[in-house]
Amino acid sequence: MADLSRDAKLAPDEPLLQSTSKLFFYLWNQAWNHASGTASGDADALHDMRVNLRRLRSALQNFEGAADAPLINNRVRREFSIERKTLGKLGDFLGTVRDHDVLDDYLKSYAKDRLKIPVADSPGLAHFERYLQTERAQSFAPMVKKLNRAQEPGKAREQFARWALGLPGIAAPPLSLIEASRIILPQRLDDVRALSHALADGADGEGHHEFRKSLRRLRYALETLGVCFEGSLKAPLKTLVEIQDILGEMQDREVLALKAREAFGDSSSDSSAELPPDIVAFLNSGEMRRRRLLGTARTWWTNHEHGVLDEISALMA
Repeated sequence: MADLSRDAKLAPDEPLLQSTSKLFFYLWNQAWNHASGTASGDADALHDMRVNLRRLRSALQNFEGAADAPLINNRVRREFSIERKTLGKLGDFLGTVRDHDVLDDYLKSYAKDRLKIPVADSPGLAHFERYLQTERAQSFAPMVKKLNRAQEPGKAREQFARWALGLPGIAAPPLSLIEASRIILPQRLDDVRALSHALADGADGEGHHEFRKSLRRLRYALETLGVCFEGSLKAPLKTLVEIQDILGEMQDREVLALKAREAFGDSSSDSSAELPPDIVAFLNSGEMRRRRLLGTARTWWTNHEHGVLDEISALMA
């Protein structure tokens, strides 16, 4: 499991803005290490670049602090927020392409594992795959243009790097990284607990998604602040990845259903009367899978809620 704080050479007792500078610069470079592969169509490179940008955005959010518990002054908080939103726009270009790769993988797996035939031999599935591939192609060119533009001299890649490297020169409260981590980690734990109630409602897809994002923010906080914690991060990180994967597939299944209806011009969210039989069967299979995953997520939370969250809290002891 990742220990990004050590990879970025952070130290618990160093000033907060010195740590953020090193961490932001490290994650930014890690993201851009995958830019060439991403632009050439490498799905793994795209995934890795997107993940590093997500980690960076999460780190920016963490160090902004909450409105009632700021870690830095308001002017610098605004800078963090502006940079985070700018990165979000770049991440959206990558995410649109990546999401289509994931959805197409589900389609291929269903045809191979359930139908025992290629997607092309099932008319409705073949049409749906062409629809997904067309949307991906339409998103890919703007993504590459965005990446190329960002790498031009004086543009986004250089601008953010300069900004990150300049953070230690900004006047800030005398807060160390470990002191900041003792504020950040409880906030992330509180977010998870507050959003976990969504699991009780099987139809609350948005709530499930928000819960997943809170778990991801907690995981990224552990990865980027690990040098501050006592004990190994391996077990809690592995546990968080497990539940994120479950909730992630649930979200993907919902998106698949929406995309399938778009592909066949059916805007109805609860009727598949106008869809081809093979698509109806595909969506029914996906919904059954989503419900099983929801049951798994509920069981996981019942079994791990106190154990894993208490274990994470104990890391600060």
